Amino acid sequence: WVDENFHVLDNVTLYDRDIQANLLAWASREGLKALDMGAAHRPEPGFLGVDQYDTSNVDIVADITEGFPLPDSSVGVIRAVDFMEHIPDKIKLFNEMYRVLAHGGMLLSLTPSTDGRGAWQDPTHVAFYNENSFWYFTDRQYANFVPQIECRFQVSRLFTYFPSEWHQQNQISYVCANLIAVKDGPRNGGYPHNLLLPD
Repeated sequence: WVDENFHVLDNVTLYDRDIQANLLAWASREGLKALDMGAAHRPEPGFLGVDQYDTSNVDIVADITEGFPLPDSSVGVIRAVDFMEHIPDKIKLFNEMYRVLAHGGMLLSLTPSTDGRGAWQDPTHVAFYNENSFWYFTDRQYANFVPQIECRFQVSRLFTYFPSEWHQQNQISYVCANLIAVKDGPRNGGYPHNLLLPD
């Protein structure tokens, strides 16, 4: 693949560039919602804004750990950028995101990683993540240690990086975790039937 400037693009670059737009298109085609978590301050175009604070950018006022006012399997994509570190109960958070996601729907998350300083610097951060944190939501061997985990996700992309030179200079790394909701029953269009978690 080449871009408009004739630069060769590999599959990972294409994925990172296009995954959000592709998921928004898929969700729209399937009649599923797209949610932007913590949208009170910086809403993302194309998404319904969700926040506990009622501002002009917020379409759904809710505390996710108390439950979304949405039906099961009604969401195609959840965008959680600089959000999950503000929610103390990880298990309730992931279980509720999983409940509303359709089979094949995705969580797109960016969270300051404990591999850098960003996770610890903000006084409002109450939950901490690195790549290993997602094992418990994507691998049955780890999930078995936490019986309260009801969700089943499969990793689509999981890596740690510096979003900019400024982040690197200040040792603020982020973990990107794009996870696919795996549910029983018929699939929604565009994803394979045989999405399985590792045994």
